[in-house]
Amino acid sequence: MAAVALRNCLFATAVVQVLCDRPDNVGPLGNSKGTRGNGAQRRQPELLPGKRQMGQSVLHVTRLHRYDHAGLAAMLQAETLWQASLNGNSTALRTFKQRHNYVHLSEQQSKGLREHHQEVLAGGGMDRGRAEVNDSFLRTGHRKTRARPVTSLKRLDSQYVGYIGVGTAPAEGGNCVTTDPSSFMDAPRLVDDEDSSSAIEHGNCQVTEQSQVMVVFDTGSTNIWIDSDLCTEGPCAKPDRHRYNHKKSLTYKVPVHGLDLHIQFGTGEVTGPQAIDDFHVGPLTVKQQTFGMIQTEAGAVFDDVPLEGILGLAFKKMSANGVMPFFDNIINQKVLDDNQFSFYFNLHNPAANAIFWGGTDEHFYNGPIHYFQVTDPFYWSIDLVSFRIGDKEWDFDKGKWKKNMNTEFAPAATGSLMEQQQTPKAIVDTGTTFFTAADGLFEKIMDELPSGCCEQVNRTTHPNMIYTLHSTDGNLVDFELTNNEYMSVSKGEDCKDQEYCSTDFMKINIPAEHSPAMVLGEVFLRHFYSVFDRGTGESESTGRVGFARAVHDGAALERLQALTQNAASYTKIYGSKNPEAGSVQP
Repeated sequence: MAAVALRNCLFATAVVQVLCDRPDNVGPLGNSKGTRGNGAQRRQPELLPGKRQMGQSVLHVTRLHRYDHAGLAAMLQAETLWQASLNGNSTALRTFKQRHNYVHLSEQQSKGLREHHQEVLAGGGMDRGRAEVNDSFLRTGHRKTRARPVTSLKRLDSQYVGYIGVGTAPAEGGNCVTTDPSSFMDAPRLVDDEDSSSAIEHGNCQVTEQSQVMVVFDTGSTNIWIDSDLCTEGPCAKPDRHRYNHKKSLTYKVPVHGLDLHIQFGTGEVTGPQAIDDFHVGPLTVKQQTFGMIQTEAGAVFDDVPLEGILGLAFKKMSANGVMPFFDNIINQKVLDDNQFSFYFNLHNPAANAIFWGGTDEHFYNGPIHYFQVTDPFYWSIDLVSFRIGDKEWDFDKGKWKKNMNTEFAPAATGSLMEQQQTPKAIVDTGTTFFTAADGLFEKIMDELPSGCCEQVNRTTHPNMIYTLHSTDGNLVDFELTNNEYMSVSKGEDCKDQEYCSTDFMKINIPAEHSPAMVLGEVFLRHFYSVFDRGTGESESTGRVGFARAVHDGAALERLQALTQNAASYTKIYGSKNPEAGSVQP
């Protein structure tokens, strides 16, 4: 393990700090200037081959794996190929090059999407999105408190997962003395002349993460759940799962007003008590974070998805019981110089994705980053000026198509007009795979862009789809996607074993207080590098989301390899504990 100094505390971690030096000539992000006037100017995200906007310095990079429900063996196979490429096997990553230009989904996801389309369009009204608000609640004694939905973990949705450290334990030879607790309430504490936090802070002992668990990084939820030693049966107790052991953590605490949590995940549910402990992301430490320890898991979904936790990155308004969210603690504890994180999702390679903490990296996008104000800081929700397919624009007020009239943006008025009709929103969510639309609009989209045999898809039958957003510099920015960017391919029995093209839309009804809204999920984010910026952090109103066209070339892969070459390998940490790993071939 590599040792990293943190605020005079010697902290041993399996993931090495990555620093990207900021060139002298780099200015702040979002410095593309637009024209202001009576009507905002419309712009396309710029595509400038060979000219990339320089990004802010990144403190740490966490490589993520896209779990697409193809099974653990497929995940480990992708990881093995990634590791082989690091060892000089230049042909290893060619496996993921596609024979077509459409979005790549696993067979399980393609099948699930087709079933979703068939049932909804047949009048079944199926909503396979995130759990409804009234399906989730918190229990404390006999009192119930409503909780907001979290990632659904269904076979339709990809999960972007990576490792984090939870808790603090003595490193080998770390010169720490602890008690030996025998009950849930009596977790170990440092025995020293000073209290535990002071002893660690001044380097009186060398410590490491108590556990390292694989979590979903989710911008569509706020709460944190971690597999724990309290689980003694079911999926969370499987021998191939990593679990946080609160009894062995030097920094564990019991919340003063802790709750027993009960959350519904689609067809499954999770229960467990709240806890407080330190969280570690590479060299970054977030002290005394409140989270839920998973005690029971029920439902087949947890057998199918080999995950050990969820790390929510949304806003405090969604937090259960008013708990301070993870990224709010990063802001309050001044962990990062720049209160932002950004995502890069690879088009095809499930092992080549990343979250960048504290900045952006210009190797992964083209042109300037356009920024958009968060206007409903519950989700990462921004104003949607218009949604168009070809020359048709959706009228959210009247619920029907209208001819595109070259939309100009007018800020939402206050008063009765605002009460009558909320401004449409685009919700940016890494935990939802597809584009989404609500009742009515979903059916109209499928009429305009029907799924079918790929040989019947062309620019006339399936024209470009355009989301128009209002940027912080006063411009209207069009995000235009071609049919190969909003459709995915699978084998279709109806196409005589030829390729079948599915429109990557799901029907999801967002709660009324946050509607009308459409979700921009990870299919959209594969095409656009995304930045989630909290600004000064003094107010949630300073939040903004940034987009730039993502780069998917060999240079981007080489850059990601260089940034994360010393990071923990899934095959070493996870695969070694699982019998399926034995079938994986490099």
